[in-house]
Amino acid sequence: MKEGDWIKINYVGRAKATGEVFDLTRESDARKHGVFDEKKKYGPVLTILGGGMVIRGVERELLKMRVGEKREFDVGPGDALGPRRPELIKVVSMAKFNEQKITPFPGLVLNIDGRNAKVRSVAGGRVMMDYNHPLAGKELHYEVEIVERIREPVRMAESLLMYYGLEGKVEVAAKKASIKLDKPANPFIKRLVEETLKKWCPGVESAAIGEKHDKQPPRKGEADKRPRGKA
Repeated sequence: MKEGDWIKINYVGRAKATGEVFDLTRESDARKHGVFDEKKKYGPVLTILGGGMVIRGVERELLKMRVGEKREFDVGPGDALGPRRPELIKVVSMAKFNEQKITPFPGLVLNIDGRNAKVRSVAGGRVMMDYNHPLAGKELHYEVEIVERIREPVRMAESLLMYYGLEGKVEVAAKKASIKLDKPANPFIKRLVEETLKKWCPGVESAAIGEKHDKQPPRKGEADKRPRGKA
């Protein structure tokens, strides 16, 4: 593989020290490891090599592989989620939790000020919160398989939509990707899809995303057919 390749991969990711599975793509693996979730959609996931869609240690190994190849390897903290940072452990007043009618306890994961944090301890009207990523400072073990390489611009765009949980119709012509989404989407995600296509999709220089519910201007002559109010 090389930078810029669009590929789909299957993988199982574990914390090496405990063997605990933190992420995977196959339903069979989820059932095997006892982490099956009926609400989750399983299947190979898109990765654009060089696009920062996987951690650095995994991407480095993918660049050494071929389509159809399987590989197992370890990734140290420096090429994964980085070291644990003491400055990300903070004390929060119990009053803040009381205001939101939340009873904190050790192990509880909450979203505080837009960031996820885990409660480490509760004592004396204070709550110690850990804002480090749960996998920070840990060595990870991966099993990875490259399932396919995607070469066609339309399939690239369709796969990118699926990656972000979107559905819609894709057309690519005259170096422009035009997408009509089935449902409304977050404006930030729409811009991200457009910018990703322009940067990483060969032959696409511009991209535009609309939605099926967007109002279309009346065709020529249609305005004259609309009923007129009385004077």
